[in-house]
Amino acid sequence: MAIPSQNDFLVPFLRILVDGNSYTRGQLMFRLGKHFELSEDDLQEMSGNQFTLVSRIAWCDVHFCKAGFADKQQHPRESIHDSFRITSLGLRELHRNPAQITVGYLQSFYRGNVLRGAGADDTTSDAEVELKERLEALPPPFTVIHSVKWITHESKYGSVGEADFLIAHPQHGVLVLEVKGGEIFTEREGNSGQWYSRSRSGRVNEIHDPCVQAERSCRALHDWLEHDARTRRFRYAIFPAVALPDSYVDGDLRMDCVQDMFIDRTKLDNLEQTLLDIYAFWQRRADNANKQMDGKAAVDGLIDLAVPTRQLRPRIADIFERERRKIEELTQQQYRVLRLLRNHRRAAIVGGAGTGKTMLAMEKAQQLADSGLRVLFLCFNRHLATWLGQTLKTELIHVSTFHALVGQARNWARLPDARQLGWDEFNAQAPDLLFDAVSVMRSPDSGVQDKFFDAIIVDEAQDFEPAWWIPLPDILKDPNEGIFYIFFDDNQRLYIQVSNIPIQAEPLILDENCRNTRMIHASLTPYTVTSEETVANGPEGRPIEMIPAKDKQAVRKELQRVLHRLVNEDGIAAKEIVMLTPSSERKTMWQEGETLGNFRLSWNSDGRSANTIEVSTIYRFKGLERSVVILTEMQQAHADISDQLTYVGLSRARHHVVVIGDLPLPNPHGKHG
Repeated sequence: MAIPSQNDFLVPFLRILVDGNSYTRGQLMFRLGKHFELSEDDLQEMSGNQFTLVSRIAWCDVHFCKAGFADKQQHPRESIHDSFRITSLGLRELHRNPAQITVGYLQSFYRGNVLRGAGADDTTSDAEVELKERLEALPPPFTVIHSVKWITHESKYGSVGEADFLIAHPQHGVLVLEVKGGEIFTEREGNSGQWYSRSRSGRVNEIHDPCVQAERSCRALHDWLEHDARTRRFRYAIFPAVALPDSYVDGDLRMDCVQDMFIDRTKLDNLEQTLLDIYAFWQRRADNANKQMDGKAAVDGLIDLAVPTRQLRPRIADIFERERRKIEELTQQQYRVLRLLRNHRRAAIVGGAGTGKTMLAMEKAQQLADSGLRVLFLCFNRHLATWLGQTLKTELIHVSTFHALVGQARNWARLPDARQLGWDEFNAQAPDLLFDAVSVMRSPDSGVQDKFFDAIIVDEAQDFEPAWWIPLPDILKDPNEGIFYIFFDDNQRLYIQVSNIPIQAEPLILDENCRNTRMIHASLTPYTVTSEETVANGPEGRPIEMIPAKDKQAVRKELQRVLHRLVNEDGIAAKEIVMLTPSSERKTMWQEGETLGNFRLSWNSDGRSANTIEVSTIYRFKGLERSVVILTEMQQAHADISDQLTYVGLSRARHHVVVIGDLPLPNPHGKHG
């Protein structure tokens, strides 16, 4: 069999690394050879001047390391002993959707100097990939666009066209570059010539005439540039060129296929000068209609035409999407914590807002469930519990608040329903009510032994009352040795201080904010109430938007203006915006169903209505997040917990915060060790 394509190698390469251990290049070659059942003949197959298997592994190295999916420890002498380890990003993307991991997808994770064209696909040849790496090193003002496709305006150029690379220079013009790998040769067949490519293994393939391809592509591209509104006001000088990275061109091949338009293997090490020489060759021969290049503006117009992401003029929503991909990844620190938890059956994990406690807790719960364990996932906030239950869809994970667990356990034990008690009485008796239920469940004839859990994971532990911790271990199958992980953040302590938790060891510390932008993280710092420092390594983001408003009428006017801008101008979906207040639904100025222009406010939004904006108290929204948070009525925050409320409110935003009115001043005596 032929050795599979580069894309076929990607997921198997990553799956070998999935256990978190390091593997050398040699070990990866051996395992991938076995995976693909490669024969001795297959192993001798060549790509250019390399064995194809060696080339496939080398490009896995390049793409995964550049995209951040793998880390490489380089050996000082022998590359065969280079070692690779999967990163948390690689692990997460592999679990999320392995089918989407292609060369093109990986390229979207790293920013280079070569742009991916509108028609770029993932069937790139080895020659193109190698040349692309060389083109990455070109200095400004060169602009390179890889793999551009088009539908032609004129049928005389064919119905569709493509170019391997467009190389634009604001003064010299645009080169349409065709790339052919392998040893290239031509032979006369009948009345015409045929081009061939021979691989190192000796396999010969017919190929299209690259000089004809480049010339035809130049005419078709020129036609597009003349007609499109983004480019028709500019003059372009467009010239053909051919790259043969594995061959040597020692003279003119034909009268229309001359040596000066070629980049062969002897010219790769001086690529910039070679390109300038090709420009100069064509400029000396160009007619007036194809001689002038209208500078950077013309290059920008070409980019806008060929690269559909419009990176030169992104909407705020596009910027948010790029930031999201960075700040929602598990950090290396979090991945280390997950690895540490393998060796600890009980642990407390502490971290500030945005350090990924909930995501880590979910990941650990899923890992435990995947290994066949029954997991109890507890949190304080019932809205967070609802979201967790919808996200962790497996029968082995039971998501609940503490109070709901009490009711469920009493139901399992067939004890009287505690809802007949008033709330205050139920809350005060809840630990005892749970203890009574568990005692009944443990009796040999209860018939509900299967309801006990192998593991308990608690999120938002800072809001659990001290007495709640007493009966919780008893709902484990093994109260003394059962798995128990607790995640908390003292800065979000809105209700009660953490104490009496059943973990004796020192907590594991998370100190990297992987949710918020650095601007949002910086705004949290004055409101922290502990001395633990958290660092933000995410994107820079934008400053918090402070909008003065002297009265309720001004607040409503400013809110309507902000919503119109965010949704209608910046392209942010209404479901990605939440409006938070420290006031209860009964005391706030915001009423259910209130309309502001085309927008409707709702305290019970399900996110399905296009112009409905969710309103929530800060208390109720703890543990949840949105792309944009709008804070209002912050002057209503009680002074004794204003730092905590502001901290929680600000930290719910992944990308942007708008404050209408003023934020409370930080309490200078709030921090403690």
